[in-house]
Amino acid sequence: MTAEVLDTSVGQQMWYAGAAWTVVELDGMNVVLRSAERLVRVHAPALVGLASPLSTSSQPSERAELDAIRLGSLTTKQRSAIEREAEVYERLIASSSEKSVNDRYEAAADELGIAVRTAYRRGQRYLDCGVVGLLDSRLLKKRTSAVSPEWDLACRESLASFRDKSNPTRGTVIAKANALFLNLHPDGVVPSRAVAYKRLRELDKGRYTFGAAKQRRSVAERPQGAMGRLRADRPGQYVVLDTTRLDVFAMEPVTNRWVNTELTVAMDLYSRCILGLALRPISTKSHDVAAVLYQVVTPQTWGPVSEIGEGCGPYAGVPESILTQDTGALPDTIVVDHGKVYLSHHTRSVCQRLGINIQPAIPHKPTDKPTIERFFRTLRQQLLEHLPAYKGPDIYSRGKNVERETFYFVSDLEAIIREWVGIYHHSPHQGLCDPILPNVELSPTEMFARGISAAGLLRLPSSDDLRMEFLDVAWRTIQHYGVEVDGRRYDGSGLNLYRMTKSAHGGVHAGKWPIMVDRDDVRAVYFQDPATLTWHSLAWEHASGLESPLSAEAADYTRELSRHTDRHVDAPAALGDLLHRYSKKAVTSRREKNVAQRLAASTSDHRGQLDSSESDIPDVIDLAAHLRNRGSRNVVDDLDVFDQYYANHPDGEAFQVFDE
Repeated sequence: MTAEVLDTSVGQQMWYAGAAWTVVELDGMNVVLRSAERLVRVHAPALVGLASPLSTSSQPSERAELDAIRLGSLTTKQRSAIEREAEVYERLIASSSEKSVNDRYEAAADELGIAVRTAYRRGQRYLDCGVVGLLDSRLLKKRTSAVSPEWDLACRESLASFRDKSNPTRGTVIAKANALFLNLHPDGVVPSRAVAYKRLRELDKGRYTFGAAKQRRSVAERPQGAMGRLRADRPGQYVVLDTTRLDVFAMEPVTNRWVNTELTVAMDLYSRCILGLALRPISTKSHDVAAVLYQVVTPQTWGPVSEIGEGCGPYAGVPESILTQDTGALPDTIVVDHGKVYLSHHTRSVCQRLGINIQPAIPHKPTDKPTIERFFRTLRQQLLEHLPAYKGPDIYSRGKNVERETFYFVSDLEAIIREWVGIYHHSPHQGLCDPILPNVELSPTEMFARGISAAGLLRLPSSDDLRMEFLDVAWRTIQHYGVEVDGRRYDGSGLNLYRMTKSAHGGVHAGKWPIMVDRDDVRAVYFQDPATLTWHSLAWEHASGLESPLSAEAADYTRELSRHTDRHVDAPAALGDLLHRYSKKAVTSRREKNVAQRLAASTSDHRGQLDSSESDIPDVIDLAAHLRNRGSRNVVDDLDVFDQYYANHPDGEAFQVFDE
């Protein structure tokens, strides 16, 4: 009996539950065991994996690995040779035959072309262990490292010390590892240079110590061990929000600022569908996150809409469970970062009113939102790389003079991204599949349709009140000219019955009226008639001069430009002041820096030809001197031209006049 087989016949001994037992009775599937004065009845299948034979004839197995693993480590040619040899032993040795044992082994040796002694030894191993007994141990020799385990520990410690530092060289890491190793083991022997470099490449696999520092830190924050997964059972159960800076330059249309952009995306975890996005210049604000949440609960269009409705994005609607203060296809939970824009009072209040839970992800753990991180990578590789003014994912990937290329306005870039999302929704994904058909890749639209079919009925919002939940509230009085918000005056027919009146609202804003403001488009604000509960749009008095939406940020920037106290009327004085401030490092605007650098270069080129005394460079225009020079300037008429000619040519012929 081998150690892999447990014999439960009467009298056999086994090790079970920390004690030695003897089988005294076998009753069907039950085994009665005795240990000293104790008797216990055990169900026989319950002994599998928990009991081991305890017999002097049973020797522990010399094979630490399974037979399938050892045979699977062979090449096709090696395995065929062993199987052919096993077939000979099975036919001549294991099978019954009238020949003597010596004759059978001699026949096997002649057929295999080996000595009889070798055939006898290998035949016995085949009878004891089967095919695996014919394996040559030299073929499966364990790999051993020439480097001591202590040096490996020192090298791993050296690699870990550079996690948050700048990229080192391999020689620096090895030198530090040698120092750590010799400090703990003064008599130890460090590996040679070639062996150390080879071992370092093996130990650094997956650490990216000599690659991108950002990737190295991201990998270091990865969970150790088995990774769990947040699973969604239906569309809208979990919506993941995240913001990333795009790798494309853009221009803001109103202020003509050359800006970076940030993209905020809301993704349905179940189907990978994009339910809302917002592209904002420079940085994302809390009201931008609220705008994306508004897109989640309202129908969205991704690209041009055809007659059959193609282009309209996936929409979960407002299910009945939301109307009864429960959760349904509307987002139950949104997974967000710890950024202020996600955990702001505005975002939390909107989610609280709609019954949406906020689940912050673990800081510095990109693995908490792997689906949306992968979407950002797909967006960069499939779209952004093909756009002008693409600057690459990092400074090392940036091309030369990217700023001089053609660029898009922020609104145009957002329209391009939204149209690409429509293509993304109909592209198959490797991460989306039906458990019933695991080999069929589904697109986000197909996965969304599958989930909606299982979730139930769609219910659409019937009023604009849902939209107003995501706007900011500004408390204002209604004057004869309308209302004023941030210096902008708004008016409309909806205010006619309430001009110069106070509202019935109390609290800190007693007597004032609530005005809903869309920070992304300040061309209009919204007022609700308290009698009819109808929402009225109040237009800005200067909105007719705008052809595109004007954000509150752009309006504030434009108003700030108009408040400059050092604006100049005379161009030379303005340029002189710009050069003076540039020399004192006081120029902070990028546009002013470019102008000042060009002017400074042109001034230095002519410095040797012009007088550089300060008296020749007027700092301020002298208006009186300018008027005197203007008044004393000689006026030249036609008669003066003739007098000057005769004075210079006294003997010359007179002019002739032809009268035709």
